Amino acid sequence: MTESLRVLMISGEYPPMEGGVADFTAIVGQQLVERGVDVHVLTSRGAAAAADDHGPITVHADMEAWAFRPLYNRMRDLLAVTRPDLVNIQYQTAAYGMHPAINLLPRFFRDVPTVVTFHDLRLPYLLPKAKRL
Repeated sequence: MTESLRVLMISGEYPPMEGGVADFTAIVGQQLVERGVDVHVLTSRGAAAAADDHGPITVHADMEAWAFRPLYNRMRDLLAVTRPDLVNIQYQTAAYGMHPAINLLPRFFRDVPTVVTFHDLRLPYLLPKAKRL
């Protein structure tokens, strides 16, 4: 018997939190599950109210802050437990409280391939007080 592919998705928001990234992550996760993938999602505590209602997707609604220490400590623990074949970061800077820790995550956890899905890349949104670079 072959072991199924394991994916750890990271998203600053996830249902029942409202937002396009929350919905997108849930839909992609469900599509992966339907194809036999074991899906885990690391997200904000705002999704904890319905963490048990996500069916076959395992939701880790653990993040109160997306700062370096809490994020990297939780990632270290989750990687050991879930042993994902791939990490997928749903990148929307505001969903991570505008904190830069998520930007360096792939550099600190190089043992697992990482794919980043970018959302809201308009320059004024990313750098609202910066002029055109």
